[in-house]
Amino acid sequence: MTTPKLTQEQRMSQRMLGDIAIDVAVEMPIDDGFPPEVLLPAFEPAVLQDNLGICDPFCFNPNTGGLKVSVHTWIVRTGTQTILIDTCNGNHKDRPGFAMSHQLNLPYLEKLAAAGVHPAEVDVVMCTHLHVDHCGWNTRLENGKWVPTFKNAKYIFSKAEYDEWNPEDTRYAKNPINAGVFNDSVLPVIEAGQAQLIEGHHALSDHMLIEPAPGHTLGSMVLKVESKGRHALFAGDVLHSPMQILRPDWGSCFCDDTVMSGKTRRRLLEHCVEHDALLMPAHFPPPHAVRVQRTAAGYSFTPE
Repeated sequence: MTTPKLTQEQRMSQRMLGDIAIDVAVEMPIDDGFPPEVLLPAFEPAVLQDNLGICDPFCFNPNTGGLKVSVHTWIVRTGTQTILIDTCNGNHKDRPGFAMSHQLNLPYLEKLAAAGVHPAEVDVVMCTHLHVDHCGWNTRLENGKWVPTFKNAKYIFSKAEYDEWNPEDTRYAKNPINAGVFNDSVLPVIEAGQAQLIEGHHALSDHMLIEPAPGHTLGSMVLKVESKGRHALFAGDVLHSPMQILRPDWGSCFCDDTVMSGKTRRRLLEHCVEHDALLMPAHFPPPHAVRVQRTAAGYSFTPE
């Protein structure tokens, strides 16, 4: 594997996992956070109070009482490929059912450029799932038409996820929060011939494995990465908040199946413990990643 060549500025902003460089482009920091009982319906205040030492100020805002989140893209450089994991909300998208994502005009591409990533140089885009805040920058508006933002990239979607959100597939109920997402952020990629629909486990390389992680949505996926004996797990929305490490049975308000998501969460937390894998979800606040430890009561975490 070739070590990525980065500028000094890029080297100061990214992590190295063996020979793999990992960076992040934040589209939308939400430091005020979500009310805990809204984001995590099973939330118990006592759990937060017992763990304030690791939650405040990392993932809990004491001024608002909210759980901090972030909407960001992970950037993975192998030396031969540039891979983006989840593409946030996107600009100029009509999202009447979800005000947070509606008609945005944010400097996301500038954030990518600051990390040394230019759209034409992206090789792979992986969407862990097809919710509104994970695939919006798949496309951008050009001359009144939605076109792929990353014109030379292969976009990887789960076949089960594609089926669930395809408006022509009547087997699945469509969440109104996601209205319009398939037509403006998925279909143009399909029509451009840039999509790859995968099922089950899928190797991106000898060092990267995509595997199913159902529960949050039917077709949610995660990416496991290894280089020189070091591991990372890009977990999408298997977790929205580090509080779910403390209580893996707490599903988010956005989960399709909270029981299944809890089982998936526990399986992946065990993977992190067993491999000392850096856990890198799509919505953890800065520094966006944690190490997971097993405790007598279950699990805990250390921001890294």
